[in-house]
Amino acid sequence: MSDQPMSETAKYRLLTIPYCVGAGVDIASQGDAVVPWAMSFDLPEKEFLKYSSGNPPKGPIHLRGHAHKLPFDSASLDFVYSSHLLEDFEDWLPVLAEWCRCVKVGGKLIILIPDKTLWNEAIANGQPPNNSHKHEGSVGELSKIFARYFGHFQVLEDQLTNLYPGDYTIMFVARRTL
Repeated sequence: MSDQPMSETAKYRLLTIPYCVGAGVDIASQGDAVVPWAMSFDLPEKEFLKYSSGNPPKGPIHLRGHAHKLPFDSASLDFVYSSHLLEDFEDWLPVLAEWCRCVKVGGKLIILIPDKTLWNEAIANGQPPNNSHKHEGSVGELSKIFARYFGHFQVLEDQLTNLYPGDYTIMFVARRTL
């Protein structure tokens, strides 16, 4: 049994796997991609070590780069998955636009983020804070952004996961329609 805590991806894998069909990428996977066939994408090693407290990835990193500039052709991926990364950006629009750019028609964008209220409750109950967070979300926030800026996506899910006591995660899934 490992002393390492379970990754956010591992906690929600059973909920997200049904959406990860075909060729896709797990952004900020830290070597633990959501599904074995996903490309594992993470920060350049120097920056990864700066943000990760020196913990090495659990598995292979296939590509390195930045989440706001993906090395994929437009409309080339069946899915783009990101677990607990979007909250590290103050302005979500440029990052979301980049992720949406890579999803092909019929493909899915799967995002897990902490709910601001529940995250603050978790911290009050002993969860270590994360100084990288700049903008936690709320249920419906991503749906509003997609309705306004990404009308070529249909929102499939935008809800709390509620998998365990103290769970603070929102799962958002959208499918590209055009």
